[in-house]
Amino acid sequence: MRIDHEYIKRMIDIILSHPSPTFAIEDFDDAGLSFQTAEFEFHMKHFEDQGLIEQDDGDRGFGLTKSVDGYASWSVLPLRLTSKGHDFAEAVSEKTVWDKVRTELPGAAMSSLVTVSVGLFQAYAKKKLGLS
Repeated sequence: MRIDHEYIKRMIDIILSHPSPTFAIEDFDDAGLSFQTAEFEFHMKHFEDQGLIEQDDGDRGFGLTKSVDGYASWSVLPLRLTSKGHDFAEAVSEKTVWDKVRTELPGAAMSSLVTVSVGLFQAYAKKKLGLS
């Protein structure tokens, strides 16, 4: 499975539109993005790998456990974007940055997507403020 940048952007939009500082996997279902798919699991694991999300108490994990035979069991846990997650969300929420990353790096890995998006946003903000 490949990382889908549009799917990631949709996930970020759902998280940012949530009315409280924490969200749960059910919130994705409520927004029309099922958490019970391989695509959701794949992308959430990348969010976790990059340190973009964590449980509200600071523990790792987003509520998925699997048995030896691959049976998935979901727990509804309060999750939050980390500071790094908010940096990434802010970056991809800026249309200029998102359009550039989406068109110039369509197959970028998650770590590259995070690093480049945040870097572009910082450069964009400096330029916008006349600091560069």
